Amino acid sequence: MRHRQGSIEALAARARNRNFAASGGLLLLIAAIVGTLFQLSRQSQRLADLQMNFVAGVSHELRTPLTVIRTAAYNLRGKLARQPEQVEKYGRLIQEESEKLGALVEQVLQFASDQAGHVIREREPAEVATLIEESLQSNLESFEMRGIELEKRIDYGLPPVLADRLAIKRALQNLIENAMKYGTEGSQWIGVYASRVTSSKGPAVEIRIADRGPGIPAEEQDRVFDPFFRGRRAISNQVHGTGLGLSLVRRIVEAHGGTIEVRSGQDAATEFIVRLPAAPKELLHEFAHSLG
Repeated sequence: MRHRQGSIEALAARARNRNFAASGGLLLLIAAIVGTLFQLSRQSQRLADLQMNFVAGVSHELRTPLTVIRTAAYNLRGKLARQPEQVEKYGRLIQEESEKLGALVEQVLQFASDQAGHVIREREPAEVATLIEESLQSNLESFEMRGIELEKRIDYGLPPVLADRLAIKRALQNLIENAMKYGTEGSQWIGVYASRVTSSKGPAVEIRIADRGPGIPAEEQDRVFDPFFRGRRAISNQVHGTGLGLSLVRRIVEAHGGTIEVRSGQDAATEFIVRLPAAPKELLHEFAHSLG
């Protein structure tokens, strides 16, 4: 007797091969699942570590100005209150530390709003030169006090961009303050440039914030825009910060359809490059009053 599909040995061999193939596929699937779970576990652990560092950093950022304010207030309650020059000194100190606290709270609130999907508000055409000037205005006193040389070069006739003015100014201020905080070690110089470029999406405006500081290590450059991330040098030098600033900048720029990148090297200058698409010409007539 003979089976229509062949010998019993052939049928058994085919069945065995099918079982081997199914088992192999199942093992590969299990291995892929285990690998994915391992990767997710590592990412979750890294995120947890970053969040713990963030909490520790914010706690430190809050504790320092609060201690200074408490000490200044205590001194003002004593005999120093009768000395006008001391009152002015401690009053200025309380004001400066209060501004630091306000900036910290504002940054955390911005991050919470960003996570809720409220990155930017309504946009309208805006002149890039005006946005840069207004962003620099809040730091001019710090430039003067610290003796920082500001090199500014803004090309004439830049096209307007479609922007949430407040959000873009906040992003530019963050980049400028970042350069002041990390990029003036050994060189009290900051450069701000704006020029017309052509991107893959059409006409755009390129804004560059440069410094001549120690630079960013190559292994950290891909992570500088991650939430909660702080570089090794910032931690070792105990530079105050929350690790949220550059993350917020990237979210704001990308919400405007733009891009941001960093160019740096070990012991070299650092440059952050923002590219924002020019406002479509058909919208400029509609919003002509905004540019007037």
